[in-house]
Amino acid sequence: MPQRTQRSRVPRTTMRDRGIHVKSLIGQPELMKELNRARALDILLEERVISRPQLAKRTGLSRATIAILIDELLRAGLVRERGLGDSRGGRPPVMIEFNPHAALALGARLRDHRWGIVLTDLDAEVVRHLETPLSDLSPATAVASLQTGVAQITQGIDRSRLLPAIGLGTPGLVDMAAGVVKTAVDVGWVDVPIRAMAEEALGMGVYVANRSKVGALAELWCGREQNVQNLLYISIGTGIAAGVVIQGQLYMGVNSSAGELGHVTILPDGPLCACGNRGCLQALASGPAIANRARAQLRGGPDSLLLKLAEGHPERIMAETVFAAAEQGDEAARHVVDDTAIYLGIAIANLVNLFNPALIVLGGPVGQNGQVLLEPLRAEVQRRAMAYPLSAARIVNSTLGPDAGAIGAAVLVLQHASELLFARN
Repeated sequence: MPQRTQRSRVPRTTMRDRGIHVKSLIGQPELMKELNRARALDILLEERVISRPQLAKRTGLSRATIAILIDELLRAGLVRERGLGDSRGGRPPVMIEFNPHAALALGARLRDHRWGIVLTDLDAEVVRHLETPLSDLSPATAVASLQTGVAQITQGIDRSRLLPAIGLGTPGLVDMAAGVVKTAVDVGWVDVPIRAMAEEALGMGVYVANRSKVGALAELWCGREQNVQNLLYISIGTGIAAGVVIQGQLYMGVNSSAGELGHVTILPDGPLCACGNRGCLQALASGPAIANRARAQLRGGPDSLLLKLAEGHPERIMAETVFAAAEQGDEAARHVVDDTAIYLGIAIANLVNLFNPALIVLGGPVGQNGQVLLEPLRAEVQRRAMAYPLSAARIVNSTLGPDAGAIGAAVLVLQHASELLFARN
């Protein structure tokens, strides 16, 4: 995957974000200590190298408190001393450097009958990755396959370096608080307690979210654009869903179901969607929908390059086939791509008007590979979105590749790194 040239500025979680009022900390020194430590770590994560006096100033904590916290972080290996800094008189300060290699996080994404699993460092940089297939799509098989994959990817790893949790990016509507997949049509799951099942099998904590939402976290932490706090990640594959990041925080909605972009109605009398509605974006612009329209095009032009690329078998046509044919100038394929751009453009223009994002990232198996789709899509959004919010938005393809969902799942763990690191010691 692409290497980053600099570390993203990952937004910090404040006490208010955690639902904690300052007055509630009175008489709870351990909780206060945990929050102070998390605050210090967040600043170290952002600044990378800082002195103790500078850290005291940034946190608002006393130098004595910072000295105690830094000693803890040094013992845990999370920071290391890195020579002397500049002095404006007096003794030069010892600089403290964040060590992203002090611990590892696990993340896994379920897609296309397989888990993609990654081990990352504390910066969400991938250290190891693997794909683990499923023999069937039952929840029990999925958890057993995950258990096998985790054992393989952590083989030879010092367990003391491993954060005692894993993040999971699953398809469907996910109740994040309960760790339950409420419904996932493409795998046939209904009310699956995936967190409880995985915790029992793996013997570690589990965080669960929709795979598109964790894709947004991956883009926030290590995507192609730095310092973007308002972004939309749109995953296009067998379905279509969006992850929404507002002011550096993933927006989940009341019951974790925000971002179901695939079930926004685009054509009131359009094709029937698996959800029971007609004309959903998913029924018009998902990978299967693109392939189905391409096959229909063949009935009017059987000499299309589409059939040649599919080796004479229309059933083998996939969205990738359509994009490849369009790039070579095939008229039937271009027609399908243009229609897809219109449908997606309508939806994305509405998102631009609603959320005023700085960045819209197309990901998933279709979105991250659809370069030929990008130009007509941008043109359609240009036609439909309001000019002022659109002036601040960029639409790009994801560069994180197939590991994006798994990286974002690992970020679910990394967001709790401070508490996990010291719970494990």
